[in-house]
Amino acid sequence: MIVIFNGPPGSGKDEAASYFCARGFRHLSFKEVLFEETIKHFKVTRSWFMDGYDDRSQKEEPKAALQGMSRREAMIHVSESIIKPNHGAAYFGEQVAEQIDAGIDYAISDGGFVEELHPLIEKVGLAGIIIVQITREGCCYSSDSRRYFKGDLRHEYVAGKRSEINPMHFLDKKFDIVTFRIHNNGTLEQFHEKLNDVSSIIGKKQ
Repeated sequence: MIVIFNGPPGSGKDEAASYFCARGFRHLSFKEVLFEETIKHFKVTRSWFMDGYDDRSQKEEPKAALQGMSRREAMIHVSESIIKPNHGAAYFGEQVAEQIDAGIDYAISDGGFVEELHPLIEKVGLAGIIIVQITREGCCYSSDSRRYFKGDLRHEYVAGKRSEINPMHFLDKKFDIVTFRIHNNGTLEQFHEKLNDVSSIIGKKQ
């Protein structure tokens, strides 16, 4: 089974994936493929790139080693100007799909592009995928090109209080994929409780 965490930057996707991985899921990330391609393209070391990427004060700082781009800009450049024009919009989804083995459960921490979803559907089928949308006040897609998937929403969990979601921040296409939504506006403990609720339901489905 593949659980895709779907939400804007800062909403809690990485924390959710870590929570699931601590319970037996294996982590996958579309962005990990882009990290590798960007590091290879600019011929920099992984430690240098990732140390700066994980440091908010350096992530947006232009670097000579990246031809004057910040780390974030360098990744966008590699994705939109090199990878997708040469390999197609589904490239990152295809690379992740190749890593999937039958019988292993996966947690993907950064879903949001429809082109990345299709290769996974081809690999495991609609029934083999669960989408967990995460919302958080102050976090939205206005500065990100990813979006919420339109799935078969089964249940919403509220940690703290509900978030308002801009209808424009959903993809147009709807998928017949079981979907849960967590409003992550409480404490970390409350968030974990809601993740556990989802995990319990998914466990019953397996």
